[in-house]
Amino acid sequence: MTGPRKLIGWLLLLLVGVLASGGAVLGISQAPKQATLQAAVKNTLAAANYTSDVLESSPQGTQTQHLVYQSSGRLGGYVDSGTVRVYVAVIDGMEYQSNQVAPGASNAHLTFQKQPSQPSKSYDPVHEYVALASSPKNVHQDGNTYTFSVTQQGQTASFTATVIGQYLSSLTITASSAQLSLTISSVNTSPRVTLPTGAKVVDAPTTTIPSTPATPATATPTAS
Repeated sequence: MTGPRKLIGWLLLLLVGVLASGGAVLGISQAPKQATLQAAVKNTLAAANYTSDVLESSPQGTQTQHLVYQSSGRLGGYVDSGTVRVYVAVIDGMEYQSNQVAPGASNAHLTFQKQPSQPSKSYDPVHEYVALASSPKNVHQDGNTYTFSVTQQGQTASFTATVIGQYLSSLTITASSAQLSLTISSVNTSPRVTLPTGAKVVDAPTTTIPSTPATPATATPTAS
């Protein structure tokens, strides 16, 4: 019969062999490899849901957004501008916007105006800004932080992106005198988007645009 001491020694030798071979046995696994910038951008945009926080700073002032995006077509949260907060949501093809409240006020029993909406991606800051990092120029990497530039319509902006695991964690964009900071969290674990408890929903008022007389067409003279 094999003694306990000898058995323990055998197990230790086996464990050392497993670690040396990459931990393929006994349920030992290594941490997933850190994604590259391009892979993290792709993974983030393909996620089922996430929470984003945006801070926009410019000479005109600052604005913050706290939003939850869901690939099922939902988006919800709030936008702060100065001393005013507005709650917003996109649910089942309808856009909802609350009356203005103070940032610290309760969100219960708010009144929301609703109207037909564009797809939720159209309002999602992650899809708007992270997608810009799909074609970076002059990329420099320092650990899990990347700096690069993006040029669109003749304007160049400086980007700093942080990758954690398989997803983009933060993105800072600086252009001229404006800066935008985007933080992404709770990837694939964000709560379901719904209107606040007790919300009242009304139809958004329709605006009538006065018609203008048609301008007569003017014939273009031709050279004789």
